[in-house]
Amino acid sequence: MAGAFSVYRDEHNSKDIHFEMQVADIPREQLELRDEIAAALTVLRIIVTDEVRFEEYFRSLLSLSQAGLVGQTANPDVAIRALNDLKRDVTAREAGRIKNQYMQSLAIRALLLILALCIAWGVVTFVKHSTGFISNLFRFEIGSMIGVWLSFGARKPILTFEDLHILEEDRLEPLIRLIFAGLLAFIIALAFHLKVITLTLGSLTTDQLDSNSWAALFFGLLAGVGEKALSTNVTRQAAALLKT
Repeated sequence: MAGAFSVYRDEHNSKDIHFEMQVADIPREQLELRDEIAAALTVLRIIVTDEVRFEEYFRSLLSLSQAGLVGQTANPDVAIRALNDLKRDVTAREAGRIKNQYMQSLAIRALLLILALCIAWGVVTFVKHSTGFISNLFRFEIGSMIGVWLSFGARKPILTFEDLHILEEDRLEPLIRLIFAGLLAFIIALAFHLKVITLTLGSLTTDQLDSNSWAALFFGLLAGVGEKALSTNVTRQAAALLKT
């Protein structure tokens, strides 16, 4: 198959590949290969900050691009196999670092928010000597912060190449995610307290939220771990209540 492109490193951007069309009618296989290469290059530009490693990946990507899109013996099938091999290599070398960095960032922000909650809890307790639901609400919120951190590790045990540059589909930053989940957890805690929603797990029920500190922490953990589904459920419940 004759290649439909001239492929070379962009003269104005050393981290970009230029695909110059040589014919008007481009085979579908070559168009799909070009799109796959462009998508892979976008991921590499985002996740690889080390210039030496980026250059290594870039040269491999440029080489396979030329093998699949340039010349009289262009072979898109071989190029796509080489691209998949490159993706596996990048994932094996970069996924652990990226996941650990994100979890570390999430953990630091969760700890800061937990510290802020503990300070607020202490102030409220000192001023009003609050017990019962107010104290357990703070426990619920602290549990939700821990749960959000656990949630990512549970939902993303293995990262794919396509996950490396977008760890979360909603693209929320760690701090924003924690605050958002915390506010949703607050709504859930109020719903439990007002008995708008009642859950029973074995001998444990959400009716114990006001009196059982361990129950408050446990249900907070569950709310955090289920934070991805929490927003959907809260919206659904709110819509159902407003319709009645």
